[in-house]
Order: sequence, then structure tokens, then C-alpha cells
Amino acid sequence: MKPATCARMLDQLIKGKLISGSEFGESTGGRKPILYRINPNEAYVIGIEVTNLYSTILVLNLNLDIRGQIKMKTTNIHSIYETLDVLIPKIEDLLSSHHLGVKDILGIGISIDDLFNQTDQTNESVSVQIKKIQNYIHSKIPIYVTLGSGVNFAALSEHRLHFSALSDRFLFTMCDIEIRISTITGGDVPYTEPHKTNTFGHVTVDINGSRCQCGSYGCLYTFSSLAAIKNKVIQFVKRGKPSILLEMVDSIEEIDYHLILKAIEKGDVLCTEVLEEAAYYYGIALSNIILTYQPDTVVCGGTLVPKGSFFEVTKQTVEQKLKMYPQLKTAIFPANDSYEIVSQGAGGMVLNHLLA
Repeated sequence: MKPATCARMLDQLIKGKLISGSEFGESTGGRKPILYRINPNEAYVIGIEVTNLYSTILVLNLNLDIRGQIKMKTTNIHSIYETLDVLIPKIEDLLSSHHLGVKDILGIGISIDDLFNQTDQTNESVSVQIKKIQNYIHSKIPIYVTLGSGVNFAALSEHRLHFSALSDRFLFTMCDIEIRISTITGGDVPYTEPHKTNTFGHVTVDINGSRCQCGSYGCLYTFSSLAAIKNKVIQFVKRGKPSILLEMVDSIEEIDYHLILKAIEKGDVLCTEVLEEAAYYYGIALSNIILTYQPDTVVCGGTLVPKGSFFEVTKQTVEQKLKMYPQLKTAIFPANDSYEIVSQGAGGMVLNHLLA
């Protein structure tokens, strides 16, 4: 932009106390340039992740540092507005506990992938549904609201916080209840309608595999999703394979995701074997995407990545698959903040909107 335009915008941000001139930079021949920095605690954003397992609400400063959080299980909530009616009072409680009010908040970002899984049958377009949800939240908390896909939010957060200076072709994947993917090329996060972000889970990894809920056979979802892991563990337990899960429940029907993940943390052999098989197929599918998109950086996030040896098996599978292409210099990392990264990215999307 023109220097005068830049100066005018900087002046507005300084008057709003959102930035300040922090120091002088190195001269390249003329006057030393003034370096500006964000005043991170002059305002805040709220980032929210909603899934069928749990919900996370974060209060974030302008550096996306976490200043307050609430986590809650949301396994038995089945409608969008019922979910929001649970979340909104929690937002108000969280702000109050940190002596903040609506005036201190620049906006709310919320991931809504699983909200669309909860929606009642409707013929309304996705854009109409999103607008209604935004209006409903705004009627309760009158500030800017943005909604989007959790995987895009997570990709934005990981890229901004850790890889923006290192990566031009960035790929983020999420293995959870659904299996999703997002790419950032040249710093731009693509927009994907929330109900379309789970397509990575429906790439075929075994043409002789079992039938998927989408109607195809051998989808990645049937091998590596939380649902697939749960179903396989229960099948083995019913066949008499030993597991500490039987010490944790009164009946097999009580086995759920949470208990399986706890069993993995305790070193249960059965659950660990199922987890590692899921990681193997996840690595195969991820290898196919890498060969196609050829990213310089891949980050793996989601509930499963920090569990047991899931990430290690995934990475080993990818590296083995890519051995014949040594010219592909793709670095693979686990997400830095596996549990809060979606919520942080939701807050980051608020900042993206304001800076645009």
C-alpha cells in the first residue's frame, strides 16, 4: 500500500492501543525504520471448537495466547441450538471469571463441522443455516461472529504460530471422529463449507474393505476414525480377546471412545494394536495426498495423534512409502497444541477478518 495509507492505518491502530512502536530497526542507508508490535492484552478474541465428544471455549489475547478456557463433554447434545444454549452461558461465565466484558472482545470464532452433523433435516442451504446460527449467537452476545470448518481453523493456527516463515505449501490433517484435511498455499486458507471438509476420510485405502457410511467400500474412515477404532475394539472384546476395558465397565455396551483412549494411555495391548493399525492406514492415505499436493510441511492433529504411538506409526508409514521419491523434502510434525489448536484457529480467523 502507499506509505501515506499505511501511516494512516498505523495511526488508527495506535490510537486504539492495539499496536505500539516498540523499537528502531536496522538502517539500510536512510533513517532507521520504526518497528511496531501488537499490544496483545489490549483486546481479546474467543475461539470455540464443538465436536460430538467435547467442546472447548478459549479466551485468547491478540497473540492467540490462551488466557482462559472451559472444556465440557457434549456427547448427548443433538441439535445446533441446544448446543449453543449450553455454550453461550459458559462463554459469559468464562469472561466474568477473568473480569472481562463484551466490550473487551473483538469477536467470536466457532468451528461448526459437528454442528452440521447434529442439524435437523432441512432443505435450507448451508449459507442460510450459517447466517441463522450467526444471528442466533449475535442475539445473545452482540459482537462479531464468524463460523467455519475446524480443520481450516486448526491449519491457520498451526501455520501462523509455528510455520509461516518456513512453509509455502502447508498441509494440515486431523484424525478424529471425522478425518479432515486443509491446505495453505502462499498464506491463503481456502474456504470449504463445513459439511464438505471430511472428504479425506472417504479416500479408498482398501478396495476389498468393508462398506462405509458413504456407500463406498474401504474408505479411510472405516479404518482410522474414532468410530472405526471403537467398533473394532468391541468386536475383538466380544470374541474374547483380553483387555483392561473389561475391568472398567460392567458390560461391553458401555465401552466408548473415552474409555478406549484411557486404556491406550494405560498400555492396553488390544487397544494399542487397533490404534496402530488405524495409524498405518492413515499413513497410507496421507502418503497419497503428499504425492499429489507435494507440500513442504505436513502437520497431523486431532484426538488420536498424541495417543500412544499413533503419530510415530503414521510418520514411519509415510516415510517408507516416500522412499522412492527422495526429491520430495516433506517434513512431518505432530500438531503443537493438539487439544486447543482448533479453538485457537477460530480466534485467529476473527483476527484475519479484522485485518482484512
